[in-house]
Amino acid sequence: LQQMLVSIPAETKTHFELASFTEQALFEDVLKYIVPYMDSLGMNEQELPNLYSMLHGGKITLISDSSPRVATVLDHMRKVWATLQKADSAGSKRRLSRLHVHTLAFQAIMTKKGSGWKNTMSAAAKASLTANRHVCGSPEIDLGKAVVLMDESFSTSRQEGSSRIPFKENRPVSCWEEYDYEICIAPVLVCTEVRHTAGGGDNISSAGLVLQI
Repeated sequence: LQQMLVSIPAETKTHFELASFTEQALFEDVLKYIVPYMDSLGMNEQELPNLYSMLHGGKITLISDSSPRVATVLDHMRKVWATLQKADSAGSKRRLSRLHVHTLAFQAIMTKKGSGWKNTMSAAAKASLTANRHVCGSPEIDLGKAVVLMDESFSTSRQEGSSRIPFKENRPVSCWEEYDYEICIAPVLVCTEVRHTAGGGDNISSAGLVLQI
């Protein structure tokens, strides 16, 4: 697999969708042989803290918040981003330029400026709508079977003095720039009549990817 990843042309974007790893040795191999060759990573609210724990403590964590705050997710994303940006870029290895975290309540996409990833706002919106359609098992959005779990505003970080961004009904996807990357947050219309759960992460991530390549 590593040899195949090495052979992929640099101009071809690569993406890896994380899973719920519980075996430490397997996750260590993923971090060693796969992640360094990825341009983009996708994960849910349980997989993000697991990745963070492995990168910063070398251990798997089996405990995570099923309904994390936006600020907590963004802080973890920033730290994962910074760590993987510092990874060795010699040879055929790539530097991460996109992170997508899909939670029950919202979508968060971080993209590096000038990296070639486009339409981040639209990608976050499509991923959000796909989450509802997949779970409800319907191509149409039925507002009678959906609820927004996000608050009226959210903090961009847990650090004291961080800014708050209000939720706007007429422009629900919020985007802003920090350092060398852009962040977009989209609320999810959470389906209240669940029909499908399997394959949700893959469908949501691919919906976001298709508008950015």
